[in-house]
Amino acid sequence: MSEPTPAHDGHDVDAIFDDLPSNIDTDVFSVARLYDFLLGGKHNFAPDRDFGRQLLAIEPNGRMILQQNRLFLARAIRVMLDDGVRQFLDLGSGIPTQNYVHELAHAVDPAARVVYIDNDPPAVSHSNYILRGDDNAGAVLADMTDAERVLGDPTVKSLIDFDKPVGLTALAAWHFVDDHDDPAGVLEKYRRMLAPGSYLALTHATIDGATGDLVRDVQSQYQAVMKNPSPRTRDQIAGFFEGFRILEPGIVNLPAWRPDKAEDAVGAENVWFYGALGKLTAA
Repeated sequence: MSEPTPAHDGHDVDAIFDDLPSNIDTDVFSVARLYDFLLGGKHNFAPDRDFGRQLLAIEPNGRMILQQNRLFLARAIRVMLDDGVRQFLDLGSGIPTQNYVHELAHAVDPAARVVYIDNDPPAVSHSNYILRGDDNAGAVLADMTDAERVLGDPTVKSLIDFDKPVGLTALAAWHFVDDHDDPAGVLEKYRRMLAPGSYLALTHATIDGATGDLVRDVQSQYQAVMKNPSPRTRDQIAGFFEGFRILEPGIVNLPAWRPDKAEDAVGAENVWFYGALGKLTAA
């Protein structure tokens, strides 16, 4: 598996964004743009790249882990599309770059509907900038933990028909939901709105296994710039799938989830993110 090409430093990268919405502050760190940088994208700026290098000094596999997150997404979306799902609601989306949900879905069916949810105003503006001209995709400014607000949003209601199966996705996002915010209860609110045949695809940082101390070091680094993430155990993550039937192979390290080739799963234990896909068989 090849590594993504790192973003270049300097004004030659930032200059391509002269027509960005005015509320995008290129001098302020954004976790959404951090992920884009680590994935080798171009939708990032100096503060994002600086923090990204700090993380890579702690965890040199950071780029590979996020790339595995996207590869899991592609495989999970393929399962959902093969089962006839044509609408997707992505929670904590960040900036939808680097072959994300709408591109994966539209490659199979250009009429598929996709809505991205994020609570970062610049990230949402940036997302809608990327999605401009696409009538079947949009980004909404909302806290993903406020299910009522998300489900009642006009863009969500216009693009997503909850009487039909929906692919609900939360990729590398739910570990930013604190226990006191009741992450399992929030997902239950979404589940109650979903039709049978809907799916939940989720990836989540974990402290299980030999990488636990490393994960805690990364967690401490995040404390300097944003809300502290909450990596969890497999059993805790399983609780988020209440009401869903978790498909084989269960909750596993990302490369071990239905790899295209057996050798792609080698070293999976070093990828400290779990991934799982659950299907709702009853309302």
